[in-house]
Amino acid sequence: MPKKKITIEVDRVLYDLLQVLTCGPCAPESVEGVVMELVDHAQQGVYRPGAWERDWLRQAFGDEWTAYLMPGDPYGRAGCEHIFERPKKPISSRRRKT
Repeated sequence: MPKKKITIEVDRVLYDLLQVLTCGPCAPESVEGVVMELVDHAQQGVYRPGAWERDWLRQAFGDEWTAYLMPGDPYGRAGCEHIFERPKKPISSRRRKT
């Protein structure tokens, strides 16, 4: 599957705050690992309607984004229409105008 690159830049205070999440025996080893863990949980909240992450995303982003999902597995696994959701296409034309 082709990959997309995301580059983010954060200030030192934000970096230091996220670095706290690298402490502990089960913690990621780096701030980059923390960000990837957050990304992983966010994507699970998008495609798994019953996941705890879904409520977490609703708190952060509201409910409107769920209207842009439809039944099906975004990773292409068969027989998952009743448990997973995937983005409706095309997403880019449905973005909120500012």
